[in-house]
Amino acid sequence: MQIDPVERTIEYEPPSGPSDPRLFLAGADTDNGWLSGFFDRGSFVETLGGWARTVVAGRARLGGIPMGVIAVEGRTVENIVPADPANPTSEEQVLQEAGTVWYPNSAYKTAQAIQDFNSGEQLPLMIFANWRGFSGGQRDMFFEVLKYGAYIVDALTKYKQPVFVYIVPNGELRGGAWVVVDPTINADMMEMYADEKSRGGVLEPEGIVEIKFRKPQMLACMDRLDPQVRDLRQELANPDLAPAQKAEIKQALDAREKALLPVYTQIAVQFADLHDRAGRMAAKGVIRSAVQWAHARTYFFHRLKRRLHEEQLRKAIQAAASPDEQLTRQDAIDIIAQWFAHSHADADYDRDDKLVAS
Repeated sequence: MQIDPVERTIEYEPPSGPSDPRLFLAGADTDNGWLSGFFDRGSFVETLGGWARTVVAGRARLGGIPMGVIAVEGRTVENIVPADPANPTSEEQVLQEAGTVWYPNSAYKTAQAIQDFNSGEQLPLMIFANWRGFSGGQRDMFFEVLKYGAYIVDALTKYKQPVFVYIVPNGELRGGAWVVVDPTINADMMEMYADEKSRGGVLEPEGIVEIKFRKPQMLACMDRLDPQVRDLRQELANPDLAPAQKAEIKQALDAREKALLPVYTQIAVQFADLHDRAGRMAAKGVIRSAVQWAHARTYFFHRLKRRLHEEQLRKAIQAAASPDEQLTRQDAIDIIAQWFAHSHADADYDRDDKLVAS
């Protein structure tokens, strides 16, 4: 039996733009040879593959540990609705569904897969996030896309195994999709991470600029930063100017502002984009840390192993406690941390997953 080592880098990186998520999950066979993926080679098995194909669900092994997997289809797919045999006037419908978007069927598939992993098999869960949000068309609202989105939240709230949400390289997590997989809905079990090349935030940079930095704010910024605009505005404020001079200066000011506006807009969008990157997300505490994709396999193996051991020991401590003590979850974890500190005084219990797991 071939063994896929844990301490290896991931050779296949999800590209920017539409792509097949199965390649970074299982690896890809290219002209240059085999490029390894996130999970153990040959272990990924997709389930429900013919239904709601904008979401990929399945099972795989990470260093031999079985996990439930949910990933996002980046390509546009066809949703074929067959004709009703009982209605002779009905016809087959072929609907185009864009990638990185939750539709009613794919949201329901996501919720159903999460429930299966939790209730039936009690598997830890890995969610590779790359959603721009939910489809908000009238047809999708009629087919209850919001209800199925709420199903996802319900399923994650009840999850009893470790859940890792990871925003993949060149991926993004936006809008209602962020709200649905936010780790605060089940803080005991869920953790969120992001690659350094990913983006995350409820609004995209262009939307932030439209709300927070509109034209009046840009013009005020020009007054502060551009000497030519500042001088023209000062000249325009002179009460002794003749009407013809005032009109000429006003025309020159408008032309200068018009020339600068696209540049300031681009700068504002870039500035807003900086706030959507992994470093800023970690600084604000909305993700646990930034994890580089090439080393994500090793990192998550040790993190998963540590979380599984920690949960097993926590349950044993709470079960062994007398009814009068009423140990909470946090009390049990604090006891484990104290035990670890006694034997590893110089180590960081919160961050040194490999040592804690051993």
